[in-house]
Amino acid sequence: MNNSSIMKRPKRDIALLAVALIGLILASYAMTLHYKPNKDSFCNINETFNCDKVNKSPWAVFFGIPVSVLGTLSYLAVFLIVLKKRSLMRWLAFTERDFDIYLLLLAIVMFCFQLYLTYAEFFWIHAYCIVCFGSQLCTLLLGFIAFREYRIRK
Repeated sequence: MNNSSIMKRPKRDIALLAVALIGLILASYAMTLHYKPNKDSFCNINETFNCDKVNKSPWAVFFGIPVSVLGTLSYLAVFLIVLKKRSLMRWLAFTERDFDIYLLLLAIVMFCFQLYLTYAEFFWIHAYCIVCFGSQLCTLLLGFIAFREYRIRK
């Protein structure tokens, strides 16, 4: 893909790609923290703001899969779906509205899962992960952009 094809994309798609890429980087970093024991993280500030404490907690694994892996796969999926939007729409016979609905549903699932994890941080782990907060912000932005486009095409 060359620069001219990127510039021909709607601003919304560029924003979605950028947010998904940032989320992918954050989730990938959290994944390295999960798998590398005793790795010093820039966000291990104290006992309250401690990524390792969150990433090594029992709530950091969902059905045997680290949540950081699920996050990485989710952001990668959003990135690839938006990157290949036109091809997917033709292949699935989707309209722009169909695409917006499914993207919004994916963002809602990601957001609901992150709400659960945030709840765990506040009420069970009693520690907070700055990287996780960044990821949550990315998910909120993805959801906001998807919801805005869904409402526009209504």
